[in-house]
Amino acid sequence: MDIASILQDTVLKEATLVAGRAAVSNEVRWVHIVDLPDIVDWVDAGQLLLTTGYHWPAAPARQSRLVEQLHAKGLAGVVLAVPNALPHFPAASRKAADRVGLPLLELPWEVPFSQITEQIHVRIIRDQGALIERSESIHRALTNAAASIESLQKLAAILADLLGRDVCFISHDGLLLGAADMGAARQAHERRYLREARARHGTLPPGAGNAPFWIEAMPERGFARRLGCPIVVHGGQAALVWLDDGPHPLGELDVRAAEHAAIVAALHLSHAEALRVQEERLGYTLLESLLDGSFKESEAALERARLRGWDPRAPYRVCLALHDETLPLSRPGFLRIEAWTERLRQALGARGVPAVLFASANQVHFLLPQDQSPEALWQAVRGKGVGMAVSRPGTGARGVAAAGADLQALLPLLAPGRLVPFEEVTLPRALMGDADARRMLIERRLGPLRAGAKNGFLFDTLAALADEGFHLAATAQRLGLHISSLRYRVGRIAALLGVDLEDPAQRFELQVALAMQRLEHDAAAPAGPRRVLAQEP
Repeated sequence: MDIASILQDTVLKEATLVAGRAAVSNEVRWVHIVDLPDIVDWVDAGQLLLTTGYHWPAAPARQSRLVEQLHAKGLAGVVLAVPNALPHFPAASRKAADRVGLPLLELPWEVPFSQITEQIHVRIIRDQGALIERSESIHRALTNAAASIESLQKLAAILADLLGRDVCFISHDGLLLGAADMGAARQAHERRYLREARARHGTLPPGAGNAPFWIEAMPERGFARRLGCPIVVHGGQAALVWLDDGPHPLGELDVRAAEHAAIVAALHLSHAEALRVQEERLGYTLLESLLDGSFKESEAALERARLRGWDPRAPYRVCLALHDETLPLSRPGFLRIEAWTERLRQALGARGVPAVLFASANQVHFLLPQDQSPEALWQAVRGKGVGMAVSRPGTGARGVAAAGADLQALLPLLAPGRLVPFEEVTLPRALMGDADARRMLIERRLGPLRAGAKNGFLFDTLAALADEGFHLAATAQRLGLHISSLRYRVGRIAALLGVDLEDPAQRFELQVALAMQRLEHDAAAPAGPRRVLAQEP
């Protein structure tokens, strides 16, 4: 119980709080009566000191010093019986107590100390008994959960229900492993929190060891006070469990629960890791199962996937590195592929990207987040006898499987030393009737001109230019423009689209994209008058 509760629920309600009001939340674990010289030597942290003040210093400097020493010792508060040896706490003592945060209470002399100690000790023992009982209940619930939970999300839900607090599990790179809410907003919140906490404290936990630790609230960032507890697997910190402060401050029960939850989580992660190793030995790796469509999106499977670095809500490209090695692989060929794969791991790690990959014969498949440049990665890992294909972005298990299917269209184009993005086959696939490829071609080639109404006249200019075979004089006559005005528009079109209108191949792609755009527009538009060309503002 704390000082505030004691002032409200015990005989100390007759006392007057004269200093240290800001520290009434100090926990009291015992009551001690001392009326001897050198009080500091006779008290301990968490104690409430009862004194008549008989040996209280007379000099103001010593009075201040005594309060500072008692606070440094961790004393919960001081109760002075008045008036007798002292009519009140001296002004120097009160000033020092307000400064350091040590509650000073004045109690009428008539109230016996024995009554105070009895009432408070009974409450402390009763509260401790309730705490132990509640702790045992949580211990049993978490122990039972250890044998049945499928994911850390379930464990977070169980602990949150037991404590009435928000609970989450995160990896050291900020990936949310388990919480009641696993949405993108919560993912981003936890990453921001981890960055802010590390900016303030460096490593987590602060200092050495794997004991629970506290991170004070960061209200300016929208973060509550938190209790963190490392999850240790094979001697290393694998993740963290966080408990958020709520209407009731975090306390000893929460610390015990977090420690036990960390043990249960460590057992769960150890089991998941053992299962992952077993799966890899059998050949059922994460990426392989995603690409062949056999990945089952259960909570347990998704959790193992997140632990290996794949975020089911984020878009990824599937990349395939094809090595020019004769099959079956010779020992030197195998070692060359292994060496290249290690370079790939290091290049991904330098970019903060988990290495989600698998190698089969002379092929290495891996995932690359959409926000990472395939060209930049290729420059870092390209080697003699290696070609690389890059798919369209895909999200989730189905998206990755669809992206993997793109690679089959790129395989015939792969050659040593060459990077082949899927965009290179967009045109032929669109011409073959692939609806997705058709939409991609239209967006890639015409998107900037369709983005805003202000560019409508440029779109119509390009359409007229394509119809006239990119002949400027004929296009100018068709649009009723001076040739200089048309050249200005052509320059803007080339800059917006990032194309060279003198390149026959790029002209052809633009003509195909425009034709397909017209077909889609005509198919979607109701019968009626044809669209009037937009005029330049």
